[in-house]
Amino acid sequence: MKINLWRYLAIFSLLLFGTLSLTSCVSSSTTASEYYNAGNANLSITGAQLDQYYLFRFDTSTSALTMALPSAADIVANLQSPYVGEVIDVAVAADGVNSVTLIAGTNVTVKTSASVVPGNTTATMYCELDNITSGTEAVTLY
Repeated sequence: MKINLWRYLAIFSLLLFGTLSLTSCVSSSTTASEYYNAGNANLSITGAQLDQYYLFRFDTSTSALTMALPSAADIVANLQSPYVGEVIDVAVAADGVNSVTLIAGTNVTVKTSASVVPGNTTATMYCELDNITSGTEAVTLY
């Protein structure tokens, strides 16, 4: 019985230390970690805010609201090491019965599936960098 106990202890130790040493394979130049509470007002965000905040929350209990996105150039300029194909996660919460409509900035394409966040919904969207060349920056929001 003692041998089995030690074997299980050794296996548990390997699993525990192996799990603790795992690292993420995701690399991103964004540092989003906070949320932005827009309250019950429309919002125009900057590239810096898109990089800083992961969640934009709207109180849509009394009316539908809008969120105007920055230009693609502003988005790219505010990333530490942007690269084509990089994806920035962003979430929009419509806390209330009304929706939030996203308005594209210059050279930003908002796909139909990401253009409106229905009431009482939080939608996670993905902003992909399509072009990072100065003067021709382009992004797509899915």
